[in-house]
Amino acid sequence: MNFFTDRLQCFSERLTEVPLNRRNLLGAASVGMASAILPSTVCAQSTYPTKPITLIVPNPPGGNTDILARIFSVQLGRALGQPVIVENRAGAGGVIGMTAAARAPADGYTIGIGNLSDLVVSRYAQSNVSYDPAKDFVAVSTLAKVSIVVTALPSFPANTFHDFLASAKANPGKYKCGTAGNGTMGHLCLEALQAATGVDIVHVPYRGGAPALNDLLGGHIDLLIDGGALSQVRANKLKALAVTADRIPVLPNVPTIAESGVPGFSFGNFWGLLMPIGSPAAAVTRINLEIKRLLDQSEIRQQLESAGFAPLASTPVEYGQALQKSYDQIGQLVKKAKITFD
Repeated sequence: MNFFTDRLQCFSERLTEVPLNRRNLLGAASVGMASAILPSTVCAQSTYPTKPITLIVPNPPGGNTDILARIFSVQLGRALGQPVIVENRAGAGGVIGMTAAARAPADGYTIGIGNLSDLVVSRYAQSNVSYDPAKDFVAVSTLAKVSIVVTALPSFPANTFHDFLASAKANPGKYKCGTAGNGTMGHLCLEALQAATGVDIVHVPYRGGAPALNDLLGGHIDLLIDGGALSQVRANKLKALAVTADRIPVLPNVPTIAESGVPGFSFGNFWGLLMPIGSPAAAVTRINLEIKRLLDQSEIRQQLESAGFAPLASTPVEYGQALQKSYDQIGQLVKKAKITFD
């Protein structure tokens, strides 16, 4: 089961610029709209942007989404010649912020940044979502992907994920695994792991990654599946048993779950930029072009990798297709596990 779009291949197409409309589901339904990179003459003729751009982050400051937003906002603002202002609109599992992004004027001056939890899980796990992620946004570009780290205290008996799995199978219900909350990617990863292996691990949801990490450090839970523990691993306060998708540069010796006794397992997260449906094609293609240029810069790539991310550039079409695939795959998992935020 592969929920991780680690093989997005960028391609370039010269397509005709027409208005974005509700039939262009996240840029995937109409290749003619969600173009890759339009000819440079189109961008050169455009005056966009002529004023500051708002980048809505549907999560609190300090988390992975906020970190990404601030890495890109400064550099993107310089490339565009206009400030890109980060606005945190947290709450309801990302729904508050993504609702604000979806309802913003479709003029190219509001961008939302989201990951699979904000855009995919909320669609299935909440009954009060007033927008349809597949209809109310046009995809702009992916930014980065990440493997989730499975961590434990240094004193945890198992030193490898393979050994932990053997113990978990022999002792159903013995181990408690914390996540940042119901419906988070850590929770979904745990559900996918249990489905793939048949192990019985007790899920302990928290209201965010920070309290979950504190309880792990305090010895109240046995494991944590959350990207926020990376700094503690690098400080040797925790040990990493495995990563959930690809190996990550900052922990090159930590194996994947697939390498640790669960062949084919891959579960990660990716982030991207979206605009309200109906936003000008010139704005979409200009932002996509500048993101691709930024991701080609070694400085940006190093910033991302040092924070545990892997750079991930795409065309709008590719991002839309990746989201649609995730809707189908993760939707099945959410329904099977009966995950709700309500």
